[in-house]
This record gives sequence, structure tokens and C-alpha cells, in this order.
Amino acid sequence: MLLFRGIFILKQKNIYYHYKIKSQDGQLILKLPITIIKMKKISLLFIAISLFSCKGDKKPATGPQMFLETVDVDSTNIKQLMAIESFIVQNPNSEEGYYQRAKYRLENNELEGAFLDINKAMKLAPKNPDINLTKGLIYINKGELDKGIPFLERTLDLDSLHTEGNLELAYYYLAAKNYELSFTLINRVIQKDRFLAKPYYLKGLWYEQKGNDALAISSYQTAVERNPGYYEAYLALGTIHDRLNNPLAIQYFNSAIAVWPNSIEAWRAKGMSFYDHQDFEEAIVCFDTILSFDSAFEVSYFDIGRTLIDLCYVENPKAKNDSLLTEAITNFDKALAINSNYVPARYNRALCLEEQGKVDLAAIEYKAILSSEPNYEPAIKALNRLGR
Repeated sequence: MLLFRGIFILKQKNIYYHYKIKSQDGQLILKLPITIIKMKKISLLFIAISLFSCKGDKKPATGPQMFLETVDVDSTNIKQLMAIESFIVQNPNSEEGYYQRAKYRLENNELEGAFLDINKAMKLAPKNPDINLTKGLIYINKGELDKGIPFLERTLDLDSLHTEGNLELAYYYLAAKNYELSFTLINRVIQKDRFLAKPYYLKGLWYEQKGNDALAISSYQTAVERNPGYYEAYLALGTIHDRLNNPLAIQYFNSAIAVWPNSIEAWRAKGMSFYDHQDFEEAIVCFDTILSFDSAFEVSYFDIGRTLIDLCYVENPKAKNDSLLTEAITNFDKALAINSNYVPARYNRALCLEEQGKVDLAAIEYKAILSSEPNYEPAIKALNRLGR
């Protein structure tokens, strides 16, 4: 029997990675799963992580948001830029050089420079579908979706069979739940080239959003058959099989990790799958692996602490449970050292202190939580439980 049975313990069952698209006035237009955002080797990737957790009949408790940056620049890309610059010098009246530099800058999140270059290219070749597509993507990456989508649509006006144009527009139509148009564009690409992987991946997303897991799995599977290195498709397969309680999930998470060994998302999904099946030791291995390549990822410290709590059983010797709780507190402390506003970590830390008999210290922690979040129900219940 779990030591904490009947007591509300915060458990972050899932972390959702989102890519936020905002308008110029800061209003959120779309919030999309990061697994369906095309990953680039050179990128500045903003990942908004919504932290929440729950147990029993309690509604999920929302925690803080944070942003991760990933920047990877290598000498190959420096040489690529130098080649583009040389081409522009030699061909100042050609749209190709400006177009290529705009794409390079877009991949490096140099959006203002990319915008200047794509405008130069468009001035020279306004009806080039590739240039129109890139301008649309620059707008979208700037958070100006309302300006970007028309350029994606114009791309298809200029070339209805433009592969990337169809897939990009299908993706945004899907995100906006414009299912009919999205499906039409996806199938258009498949009819043009049935050996491409991405349209099947998007079709998998389409079916999954429509609640058809069987066809979603089939589409994702086709995507990885077309491209054995398709990280997002493996992750999607792992996620959907995990939701269906199928042990194949671990294999698919392993395939995703084989493609992207330092993927926080894949390692955590694998860890949470182990956790949900009460394989706590394996779960801790996954969470600890994340820390081996990102020691500042506070969520992994939380996950380890939370899992250590679940290793506490009534049948254990008191010394063993005390040791597990002390180790859990250490991990919650590490999470809080990185993010002092991490309320779920602070609450679980207080819960450990309470179980160790350090009631006064626990009460201080619960009151500290309520000083910043007065309506935080788990802390309110804890103080009532302690008669404070």
C-alpha cells in the first residue's frame, strides 16, 4: 500500500510542449503541439511548457511556464552562408541569392534580416511560388499569422501542386480545425508523390484529431516506413500507443530517441509511460537521463522527487521511507533552485516534510505557497488537515 494513500500528491502526469503563434498585439492565435512543428537543426525554438498535475478527483493544478532555447550552429552552415553571400555579390540582380539567404536567416530565427531579403527577392520575382511561401513562413514565425497564411495560399494560386506549400497550409488548416481543406491538401500531395513521408504524418495528425486511432496509427506507420528517421512520427506512435495502454509505446519512444538522443520530450514520454505502469525505477532512469544533457531542466528533478514519493510504501521500514522522502526533498530543492516559483515542487516538498513529522516546517511551506497563490486548494486542504 502506498504510504501517501488518501493524501493529495501533486503529480505532473504530462507536460505539453507548445509552439505559440501570436498576433502583433500579443493575442494568442494558435497554440500547437511541438511534435507537429517541423524541427530544424539550426533553430531558436521557444517551447512553452504548461505544468500541471492531479490526483483523485482534484482538477489539474496549473504551474509555471518556462521557455527553452535551443541553438545549434556548425561550420557547415557558416560555409553555406558564405557561399550565398558570394553568389549575391556576383549576381546582385538575381532573386535566387536573396531567396536563399532569406531561408537561411529564417532557419536561424533572424527574422528581420530574412524579411528584408525575401522582399528583395519578391521585388525581382513576385510570382515565384517558393519566394511567396518563404515570405508567408517568415510572417508566421514573426507571429503574424494573419499576414502569413495569405502568402501560403498565394503559393498554391501560383502552383497548385507545390508540395511544401500544400503541406504547410494543410498543417495550419488542421491546427485551425479546418479539416476538409486540410485533408484535401494532404491528399493532393500524396497523389503527386505517394513516397513522401510528411503527408502521411499530417494525415495521422488529422485522424488522431478526429478520434480515429486506428487510421492515425496506420498513417504514422506509413510515415516511418517512408522515412525511417522520422522523429515526430515515432513520438506520435509512442504517444498514441501509450494512451491505448499498449506496451509497444516504449519501442516507439526508443525509436524516437534513436533519431534524437537528447530529446527531452521523448525521454520524458518514455519515463511517464514507465511511471504510469508503476515501473518507478525505470522511470527515474529516464528522468535522470534528461538531466545528463540538460541539468537545468527542473521538471526532471520534480519527476524524480514525485517518483521517489511513490516508492514509499506502508510496508517499508520507516528508515527506508525517511531516506526516500529526504532524497525526494533534495530533488524538489533542486527544482526550486532553478525555478523558485515552481509551486508543485514546493507543495510536494512540504508534503514530504509533513510525512517525516516536521509539521511546523511543512506548515510554513504551505503558507508560503498561499502567500503567492491564495486560492491554491492543495495547500489550503493541507493546512486544514494540520489544523493550522
